[in-house]
Parts: sequence; C-alpha cells; structure tokens
Amino acid sequence: MTTYESKATLTPAELNIGEALIYIRREGIPVMFRLVDTDAEIMRDDEDAHMVYRFWCVIDINGKKHTLEREVPTQKTFYEPWVIDGVRVFFDAVSNIFVPDGGFMLEKDERHGIYCQPGKKARFALQDADVSICPERMHLWCRLPEGELNIKDCYRGEDCWMGTYNRREAHGGLDINHPACTPLYAPFDLDDQFYFNSVAAGDNNNRWRGLRNWDDGTTWIIQAHHMTALTVPEHTPLKAGTQFALGAGVWSGCTDHSHFVFKVVQHAKMYLLDPWILFWQMLRDQ
Repeated sequence: MTTYESKATLTPAELNIGEALIYIRREGIPVMFRLVDTDAEIMRDDEDAHMVYRFWCVIDINGKKHTLEREVPTQKTFYEPWVIDGVRVFFDAVSNIFVPDGGFMLEKDERHGIYCQPGKKARFALQDADVSICPERMHLWCRLPEGELNIKDCYRGEDCWMGTYNRREAHGGLDINHPACTPLYAPFDLDDQFYFNSVAAGDNNNRWRGLRNWDDGTTWIIQAHHMTALTVPEHTPLKAGTQFALGAGVWSGCTDHSHFVFKVVQHAKMYLLDPWILFWQMLRDQ
C-alpha cells in the first residue's frame, strides 16, 4: 500500500481495483482510499452531434463507499471536485474508456507522447480540502471568452480533456477558442520556458513548454500549442502573470484556439492531468 503525505502541491495517484492508498492530511490524519470498481459507457453517439460518454468509479474512503461519476464532453466536464473526509478529490479518468481496456476511445495525441489513459484502472489528484492545489496565487493562463470555461468554447464544442475528437479519439489537452494573437500569461512562476516545436525549426506547429520545480520535490510542466509568437526570450524565468506569448493562429484548424496541457512529475513518474484542474484553481484565485 502506498502512502502519500500532504504537500504544498496536489498529489496525483492511480489505483487498480482492490488496491488501496493512504493519504495523510496536514494534521497527520490518515485517509484510506480503496478502489472497488470502475466502468464507462457511451451516452449518446449521433453522427450529427458529438459522442458523449460517462465514466465512474466506486471507491471506499475510510470504510464508506462513494460513487464518483463524470461526463465528457458536456458542460459537466468542468466539474467541482469532491470533498470527502477533509480531502479534495479530482477524479480524472478510468482505463475502461480506452480500447486497450475494452473501451471505445483511441488516443488522439499519442504521436506527441500524450496519453490520456491512466496507467492503472483509475487516476485521481488529491489535496487537503482547505488549501490551494498550488502554493502560489495563480493567474489566468488566458482571458476566458465568458469569464469562465464553457464547452462550446472548446474547439468544435468537444475538445476538452479526453473530449471525443472525431467521435472516437480522446483529446490530449484542453482547447480554448480565441482569436489569433490572444495574450497568454504565466499562471504561476516558471523556472524555465521554451519552444519544443516551432514552425521556424521545420515543425508543423508552435508548441511551448514551461516548467516549475516546487520545493516539495514535484515538477509541474505546462504546454501551450498553436501559438502565434513568443513575446519573451526562451529559457528565461517568468513571474506569474507575465505575458509570454500570443496564442492561437498557427495550424489551429477551422477555429483559432490554443491547446493547453498539464503534466505532473512526482517520484520520477509523470502524470498527465486535466488542465481544467489548473483553471479551477485559477478561477477561484481571481
């Protein structure tokens, strides 16, 4: 059984059915999570509309069973995390969604090393319920069209995290529609940032990456794709709120948009998580 101690940043965790973990809250109180069951199913699959699916898990927390359920891609995608026994629980994914585990979705962005499918049956992100997921006040990554996230503002109304691109491909990020040259801002202080793909270098897109190494040993990696231009020199640290780029505009398809990615490296393992988790905290911090 793995034990995770509360830290300044949120804690990704994966479980197989029957497997358990202990999360120790800041006060030293242990909370046990044991995964009981997971599943996923298609709710609607109309050629003239988006394919919509749901997924769920049954998880035993301190001896009491809870059913957590999510829906994608609808407005319910942008969900409130659960708070159970003093722990904030983001329920990110189950492997049942994906073809290798008998599901119905393929990976859209695996050619870029982005896999939505969890390494085990279910993926969560945990944090003490009374603190932020981030030890710094977060700035909005970009201005939101309506001051909040709306599924209709995700490319074609479907490209949220694990959204049903072409009805059968899980989208490996969060797309937000906005005009070319929309300013993008550092959501928190960054230790390093740079293009890892660029049209100037012969790639098919401008893709940017920023890194923050936190004092608790966790590294956060964020990415923005389809960018028109960087507005700061590469490989320079940035303070939260600094404009670093003009978003959208490059190979962005039928609607200009920026594509956002969130990765967490913890104990030498990388977890891809829903960028909504960051936006959830950014919106709370405004």
